[in-house]
Amino acid sequence: MSIETSERDYLSHLNPQQQLAVTQTDGPMLILAGAGSGKTRTITRRIAHLVTAGHVAPGQVLAVTFTQRAAGEMRARLRALTTDAGTAPTESVQAMTFHAAAHRQLAYFWPRVVGSTDWQLLDSKFAIVAQAANRAGLPTGTDNVRDLAGEIEWAKGSLVAPEDYPTVTARLRREVPMDAAKVASVYAGYEDLKNRGGEGILLDFDDLLLHTAAALEEHSAVADEFRERYRCFVVD
Repeated sequence: MSIETSERDYLSHLNPQQQLAVTQTDGPMLILAGAGSGKTRTITRRIAHLVTAGHVAPGQVLAVTFTQRAAGEMRARLRALTTDAGTAPTESVQAMTFHAAAHRQLAYFWPRVVGSTDWQLLDSKFAIVAQAANRAGLPTGTDNVRDLAGEIEWAKGSLVAPEDYPTVTARLRREVPMDAAKVASVYAGYEDLKNRGGEGILLDFDDLLLHTAAALEEHSAVADEFRERYRCFVVD
């Protein structure tokens, strides 16, 4: 199937704005669209256009989204964009969640940036937060631990360290579930317990993003290899 034919197929059933988004290849691009407006369809056809027109190889594209369901939908749409020969030029495009992408990169780069220290992914932080709350003398009921875990997730996602939590929440006038100093104590205890796991370091899902970002920011060789590996990034 020729490039011209593939482009025509990828532009079918798209409105003019969507067609423009698919064919625009110079520099970064932001698509603003509401739910059900064809955003994912436009994004996947844009990827197909970039690949079939020779701008990037399929393996040089990394598409990330927020949920497993959305990532699965994107992969299914990419596989469905087949040529007349029945092959999908986008078959080897990587489409996954942010955390899955970070997990893959961290597993690859970890020995280089950290060393031989093993790490394991923590499926749920609830038990360790409860242990940290108990050490801090706080109730360990389900609601209380859930509130503390939520604050820890917010703090890590906002790049707020345990020692800075009281000051930052006060400045932002954030409504906290209990005294900010106590939350900070649980937060610090939680991080300490993770780093003292009996079988190596424990990382939660927030850590996947933080450590991957740190590896890229602090190690130029890692960043260079990552840029060479992926030439096109798509965020849905």
